[in-house]
Amino acid sequence: IKEKPHALVPLEYGLPGAAVTGTPMGEHLASMGIRSGTSTPKGGAADDGVHFDMPHPYEYEIKHQPPAGRLFEEKEPVQPESWDDTPFEFVDTADQLARMMEHLGTADEVAIDLEHHNYRSYQGFTCLVQISTRSRDYVVDALALRSELYVLNQVTANPAVVKVLHGAESDIVWLQRDFGVYVVGLFDTYHASHVLNMQHHSLAHLLKTYCAYDADKKYQLADWRIRPIPAEMMHYARADTHFLLYVYDNMRNELVSRGRELVGQDVGTPGAPSFGRLAGIDTVMSATQPVELVVQRSNNTALNRYVKEAYDADHGLGAGGWASLLRKWKNPFTPVQLQVFRAVHQWRDSCAREEDESTRYVLPNHMLFAVADRMPADVPALLAACQPTPPLLRLYATDVARIIVLAKNAAEKRMAEFADIVDAAHAESRPDRPVHTRFDDEDADAGEDDVDMDGAAADKPDVLTPAALASAQALMAPRSSLFGLLKDWKESGKKASVASQKAQEIRKNLVLTVAAPVSVVAGAAADSKKDEEEEDEPFVEVKQQKHAEQPVQPVVISETYAKYRPEAAPKQLKKQKTDDLPRLATISLDDASGSDNDGSQGDAGKAKGRGRKRDRKRTAAAGAVAPEDVRPFQYEDGQDGRDVLGESVVGSSKKKQRRNGGPRDNQPSRTFNPYGQVETTRELAKRPPRSRVQTKQGNKTMTFKK
Repeated sequence: IKEKPHALVPLEYGLPGAAVTGTPMGEHLASMGIRSGTSTPKGGAADDGVHFDMPHPYEYEIKHQPPAGRLFEEKEPVQPESWDDTPFEFVDTADQLARMMEHLGTADEVAIDLEHHNYRSYQGFTCLVQISTRSRDYVVDALALRSELYVLNQVTANPAVVKVLHGAESDIVWLQRDFGVYVVGLFDTYHASHVLNMQHHSLAHLLKTYCAYDADKKYQLADWRIRPIPAEMMHYARADTHFLLYVYDNMRNELVSRGRELVGQDVGTPGAPSFGRLAGIDTVMSATQPVELVVQRSNNTALNRYVKEAYDADHGLGAGGWASLLRKWKNPFTPVQLQVFRAVHQWRDSCAREEDESTRYVLPNHMLFAVADRMPADVPALLAACQPTPPLLRLYATDVARIIVLAKNAAEKRMAEFADIVDAAHAESRPDRPVHTRFDDEDADAGEDDVDMDGAAADKPDVLTPAALASAQALMAPRSSLFGLLKDWKESGKKASVASQKAQEIRKNLVLTVAAPVSVVAGAAADSKKDEEEEDEPFVEVKQQKHAEQPVQPVVISETYAKYRPEAAPKQLKKQKTDDLPRLATISLDDASGSDNDGSQGDAGKAKGRGRKRDRKRTAAAGAVAPEDVRPFQYEDGQDGRDVLGESVVGSSKKKQRRNGGPRDNQPSRTFNPYGQVETTRELAKRPPRSRVQTKQGNKTMTFKK
């Protein structure tokens, strides 16, 4: 601005002083006809490269000018005239603007609102300015009169005129940026709704509460560049200010009445009788205190200044920085992904500035997160990650893909360097550790298998020595936890249960195969003779330990084997009686699963028990067969596998014969052919299908085999 209406101090008040002489800032101020001020900027002289932060031109007036006296008076609200009876004018020429300014000069209160567009512009711009008085409504075309609207300072800077706005945080900045207009004497109904502690604070809620008017906010984000403006959009823009002065009257009266009613009362302590009737106040000291609080907050809003935001690539600070956007992302980024995110975010900001487009138009936020997450390395992958592809991204796709690859490689390189630094620092800070010696020097030549747990070389030839087996006698138990004590059954004189009888049979017929040296078994037999005399049927479980490998010979020890195959027993055992050998047995739980401990059996258990009993009788009649006596089956002269198969199924039922491959009724038996299945499969493949179902879908015909 070049002039300052309604000023208490001159325009150059607060500007940098002699330090700007001979600097670009001083030349700029001189070209505008503004003399240098008397103050010196903070930080040093202009020669030091200090950035001058220009002060608010009306800061002194806003802080020192008293508010209008009408704000503290309770008056009857002035009903707005009907929509059709209120004069309305769309201002888009300089003559219309001049006539509007003459009318505004006679008003005591004016309502102001703006319509802004920022999707196809980096900073955005004001498209409409709506102004209403008690008797007229105006909608000003800010695009056509952009260079002429500075004249609004004659009204907006006048402290005697109350300027009523709702949520003026953005409006104050837009008026400064686009037109050089500043507001003195602001009353923000948004702050008034907070002091009155209302449930909602939007303009639509205030219009519904005080005017019974339902505002349609579907045009809030409309494209206000459109000319001519549609009737629906014009109606929406006019309604924002048409009812606003009536809302102001009601809220002002309510603030004054509550202040007068609650003087001296506590409204900020929970539990107090008047708690919650006013917000932001602990104790009402005067009747005007609520209005003064609203005016104070409104003045703070009016002191906002437009400052073009610089991009902070390092820390991402500011409203448009990457740090504030990153907080909205729910999934964490890896260091490499974060570097890609920062690089693409910086490209988006620079491209938006150069093309004068919004960052949302260049690359929406969700696409930016997708690119940082996937890190595409070429143009096709980049375009696939951003669908539908924004026009500017498609235009600069090659540059963006190259930026992604460079950022990814740089981040990976820094991560590798950082890892090397950490490893080096860890190696330097780690103290020397003692060296663990596993073997002595004299045993260093000994093999791993020849060294025992204590590190000494193993010089004993046997895997299990007689002493080791003797020490294992403590593990011998006179009974099994599954079958009970046999000695107790004999002493009680009672008839043993079914489970006990089966346990005796299992113990007598079990065979234990142990892999151990012959000398060990012979020594163990002599050492365990005493323990066998004390208990009739001992149960032994020996846990083997890992020792050096020795040549062993499988030895089978049991009553059954010694009874039926005495000639196959080792020579060391032939010298002793079979009864002198320890009865070592392992218990098969499967043999006892068919019966319960109390002798009760279910149907399935009885069937299994009968089958096992029949198998045991057959085994006892045939005798045990040693493993070395098993030979391949030899057919007799003139006999083949078919005859043997037929004999095995002669006494079976017809169904069982069919299952076992025997001849069916009135059908000759087929010769066994190991390749029959293959031939049958080939024959089936050659046969035509029994039935076919054809289904037509479009131009395709599909055939299915049932």
